[in-house]
Amino acid sequence: MKKINNEQILDMIYDLADAAGMRIGEFMEKLGEEYGIKPIPDDLPEDIAAELAEARELKKRERANAKKAESENAAAEEIKRFRELFPDVGADSIPDEVWEDVAAGADLPHAYAFYKIKGEGEKLYADAVNRRNSEKGAAASGDGATEPAYTKDEVEKMTGGEVRKNYKNIVRAMKNWRFN
Repeated sequence: MKKINNEQILDMIYDLADAAGMRIGEFMEKLGEEYGIKPIPDDLPEDIAAELAEARELKKRERANAKKAESENAAAEEIKRFRELFPDVGADSIPDEVWEDVAAGADLPHAYAFYKIKGEGEKLYADAVNRRNSEKGAAASGDGATEPAYTKDEVEKMTGGEVRKNYKNIVRAMKNWRFN
């Protein structure tokens, strides 16, 4: 098991106090009451107690500043990674949907990549639907033109073989015929 030093222990105690929503003094008093220990002796001279309290506050501020700096460094690294992956994308062209994902905890490069992939998938799906619909709308002949829509008179003049060959198109054309 890895040994931890006094500074790490103190950091953990401060973090526990912060998580409990207490100041360190309150937290230590609660620990003392709960476990019957006194972290600071009552007979400690006032100037030493004040100096100790000041040192603790200083340590707390240092820890907060270190966390803030770490957060800022992580954000700067994330932006750098994003610019390397997507050099042509400016912050103003990133859609709100991506920023919502970032606010929910995703990092910017991953959120934007997911957005792009999702958009490509939707485009491919739309293209496939359009292709199927265009194939259903008009069957293409060998020369790229649409099949002719036959009139009633043209069909009456066809031979039996021509009618069999063009049967589907004739049935489609019949929908537009007017019968007297």
